[in-house]
Amino acid sequence: MRRIPLPGFFLVLTGLFAGWYVVFQTDVLDFWWRMFLTTLVFSLVVILLGGKRNVVPNRYEPPLIIYSALIAYLVFVIGYLISLLIPAFHNDVVSVYELSTGQSVVKVTILLLFIAFFEEIIWRGFIAEFLLQKMDVLPAVLISSILYSIVHVFTGNIALIVGAFVLGLILSFLYVVTGKVSTPAFSHALWSLLIFVLLPLRGG
Repeated sequence: MRRIPLPGFFLVLTGLFAGWYVVFQTDVLDFWWRMFLTTLVFSLVVILLGGKRNVVPNRYEPPLIIYSALIAYLVFVIGYLISLLIPAFHNDVVSVYELSTGQSVVKVTILLLFIAFFEEIIWRGFIAEFLLQKMDVLPAVLISSILYSIVHVFTGNIALIVGAFVLGLILSFLYVVTGKVSTPAFSHALWSLLIFVLLPLRGG
């Protein structure tokens, strides 16, 4: 594994803030295509800059992938139940689901899977990996999760920002445990299917 250059890290990080602004604050195409194309481009860039791309799981990963995705989903269920007591927070949750309103379920499902993999190549295989090369595990995991969270600041959606931080923690620890992008990537994909397609938290 070659070391990720500092200038490349800051270039990508700056670009991610700009990219997430485009995704959440512009009307070019629709949201899902904007997210897909943005994450695709950045995943290719970070691979060229030395990020990890080992997205093929080994035979030991499936249980960890399944359990972690289920745990992440349950954590979000708890967060959703708490949101029912806080109207403003609950409205933020509802607004996230509005992103898929009127969209083809097949299209959203397929793009969700690709986006999950692209995001993990970017955020765990590059951002978290760079930080792990520079510091101890705990600060690296915390900082990478904070960055993954605050890049969503352009949404103005507190639930999404908090949710990104929590998910970032889980996926970053998965990456630390296995050292492979495949584990958080498949976990992220399964969690996305659960929370957006199979068992969405949109009632109440």
